[in-house]
Amino acid sequence: MIRSALVSAFLAAAAMPAVAAASNGIALQPAVGGRVVARTVVDRPAYAMYAGGRVMQFAATSHTTYTYAWPGVYFEAQFTGDSVAVRLDDDQNLLHLYLDGVHKDSLIRPGHRTVILDKLGDGPHVVRLEKAGETQDTTARFDGFTVASTEQVLSAPHYDRRMEFIGDSYMVGYGNTSHTHTCTHEEIRDTTDTSESYVTLAAKHFHAAYRILATSGHGVVRNYNNFSPGETLPWYYQFALFDKATLANDDGWVPDAVVVDLGTNDFSTPLGDNEKWKTREDLRADFIATYAVFVKSLRAKYPAAHIILMAENIDDNERIDAVNAVASRLKSDGEDNLDVLPYSGLDHLACDYHPSHRDEGILWQLLIDRLSLLPKFRLEERGQAGDD
Repeated sequence: MIRSALVSAFLAAAAMPAVAAASNGIALQPAVGGRVVARTVVDRPAYAMYAGGRVMQFAATSHTTYTYAWPGVYFEAQFTGDSVAVRLDDDQNLLHLYLDGVHKDSLIRPGHRTVILDKLGDGPHVVRLEKAGETQDTTARFDGFTVASTEQVLSAPHYDRRMEFIGDSYMVGYGNTSHTHTCTHEEIRDTTDTSESYVTLAAKHFHAAYRILATSGHGVVRNYNNFSPGETLPWYYQFALFDKATLANDDGWVPDAVVVDLGTNDFSTPLGDNEKWKTREDLRADFIATYAVFVKSLRAKYPAAHIILMAENIDDNERIDAVNAVASRLKSDGEDNLDVLPYSGLDHLACDYHPSHRDEGILWQLLIDRLSLLPKFRLEERGQAGDD
C-alpha cells in the first residue's frame, strides 16, 4: 500500500512538465534579477521498479541552482499555500528574505541551509530573496524555492519595466549603513547593503525588474589607486561571474533604461610614477574615448534604451566635466537618447567617505525625478503607484 502511494505520487509529478520535482519538494520557477549561472542538479537518477505485476519507470528528479557574484541579485516566485522552503548555499553574504513585500528576515552568511516560511495562511503569496552584500573573490549559490505540491505552483512574477545599472561602490552601497568614516574590512562587509542603494530603491519605486552590474573600486580606464590595471568595469561587464572566465548570457534581457555612474575611481587618487598616463590630461583623454566606446557598445546591445550618465560634481569638477565631454562626443556621433545627470551635496559620512544612508535618499530622489520624465516611467499616467 505504501509502495502504491509512492508510485502514484511520482507519476503525478512526472505528468507536470512545467514543474520541476526536487528530492525535497516541488520547485517554483523564480523571476531572476541580475546575472547568474543556472545549472540543473540531479537529485535522483531515473530508475525502474517492479510493482503490481509490471515494470514502472520513474523519471529523474532535479532542481535548478543559481550561482551568483554580482551585487543586488534577487529571486522572486509566486505560490499558493501556507509554507515555502528557501534553499540556500551562501556563507559570504547578507541576504534579505521577503514575503508579500514584507521583510521577514535578514540572513547573515547563512551557509548551506533551508529556511522554512510557514503558517502563512492561504495564498497566493510572493516570496523574494535578495543578495545585499558584496563579494568580488567568491561566489555563492541559491538552490531555489520549493513547495509541497504541484497545485501550489504559480507562474513567475512579471515586470513591465526593466532597468540596468552599471557602476562602482556608490551603486553597490559600500558601507552605506555605517555611521563612521573609519571601518575595518569586517565592518565594511557588515554595513554594505545593496538593498538600500539608491538604484535598488529607484527600481522598486517603479516596480521594475533590474540588474546591478557594479563593483567597488573599479573605473572606466583606471581602478582606485590603479589596482589591477586593465581589469576595469567595462572589462568585467562581459562576465557572468568575477571568475574572469564565465561569459554573460543576456539573451532576453532588454532594459528600458540604462543608468551608468562611473568615474569616481578613475580620478579620485593621484597618478603614480609607474602608470601609463603621465598627466591628468592623458588620463582624461583616455577616459573620454574609452567611456564613449563603452556606451556605444551598450547602445548596440540595447537600441531603444534611454541611457543616463551620472557623475558627481565635486572638488575641481574633473569628473562631471569628463562625463559631459563623453556625452558631447556621443551626441556629435548621432546619439540622441542619452543625457547626463550630475549630483552634489552628499555628506559622504559612510565607510571610507562613501555616500551615507541620507545620501542614498538624495540620489534616489534625483534619479526617480529624471526617470519619471520618460513615458515608460510615468506612474501617474499609467495609474500605478511606486514602491517607495
